[in-house]
Amino acid sequence: MRLAGVVALLTGGFHGLSAWAAECHYDVSPLPVTTGEVTRITGDGVLLEDGTSIVLPESLLPFVRLSQTVTVRGLNGLHEKKVWAVALETPKGRLCPSEHDVKKGPYPGSPAYDVIRHSGEHSE
Repeated sequence: MRLAGVVALLTGGFHGLSAWAAECHYDVSPLPVTTGEVTRITGDGVLLEDGTSIVLPESLLPFVRLSQTVTVRGLNGLHEKKVWAVALETPKGRLCPSEHDVKKGPYPGSPAYDVIRHSGEHSE
């Protein structure tokens, strides 16, 4: 699966990466919609022109570009301009995190991700 993504990157196409994202298996339509132009790619997602930070699961990151208008559905932060994206709207339909992201648990950028301990790691 990862090899397909590397080949797609090297050949300039992202068709192989679509296997990393998935169709939505849950109804995300009640979630708030956020739309804006991407001004910066961050470590855990993107920053929009209005200052809103969008946290994206890893499998959705390959589908966003600088200066591109993106539309996501997700959870809005209570005290800051931050959205935890659950789905990405694309011209071909709605994409949700892949099974790989879901099995992994909290994704980079989420508060719970920093407390994950992998086997073999020791806290000091």
